[in-house]
Amino acid sequence: MNIEKIWNTSDWTNHARSIINGLSKFSEDSKLILILRHSHRNEPEPEFLDKVHKLRLTPEGHAAAEKFGENLPKHRPIRIFHSIIWRCEETAENIHKGFLNKGGKSELKGEFAPLYDIGIDNRSFLEQFKNYHFKELLFRWAAGFYLPEEWTPFIQYAQNSAHLIWNQLKDAPEKGLDIYITHDWHLMSFRFGWFGLPPDERWVKFLGGFAFTFEEDHILLLDYGELKPIELPHWWKNKKKI
Repeated sequence: MNIEKIWNTSDWTNHARSIINGLSKFSEDSKLILILRHSHRNEPEPEFLDKVHKLRLTPEGHAAAEKFGENLPKHRPIRIFHSIIWRCEETAENIHKGFLNKGGKSELKGEFAPLYDIGIDNRSFLEQFKNYHFKELLFRWAAGFYLPEEWTPFIQYAQNSAHLIWNQLKDAPEKGLDIYITHDWHLMSFRFGWFGLPPDERWVKFLGGFAFTFEEDHILLLDYGELKPIELPHWWKNKKKI
């Protein structure tokens, strides 16, 4: 396996490379949050969609995650949180290993509930996922289409997860980078629920995601390689720079 070629030329690593390049655009003394999809796995056959949670990283996925860690800015100490699903844990461990190999300071924090548990009945979710495209399903969820006892209301999930994740930044080291490794569904839901950015045709790739920091009166967001200011949502009470 030629990991250098995979990292530098593969289509599925484009997003990961843009994140690495984009992190240098933030202020050197800022604390950052990075929401990241797990590394490469095989695609499940449609009839085995209900087994997708058991899929682990491919050899390419392990190697690329380690490469991602090696390419993170060394001056930023990192803390890594992950979903309970194996491939997210494997991604975290490989990023941790890669960053330590380059002499960086890394802390593997472990499982973090909002990165997997979104309060949706699994049977109901899988049934809906078979019938609707992700974007349609997300909009139906946000519109309150489903019973709240089966689907935690979208706004409730988005706000609760935001407070849990954003509040962790207070304890992050100076110039720190908190990395949250999750799934495409969760990542796109966060992006929509926190920043009001609906999903478009650009699907989030393996090791893709977004990074952001808090400024005095706005959020500075790295999204698909572009650094842009985003208005703070009204429900985020602490509007001071962390």
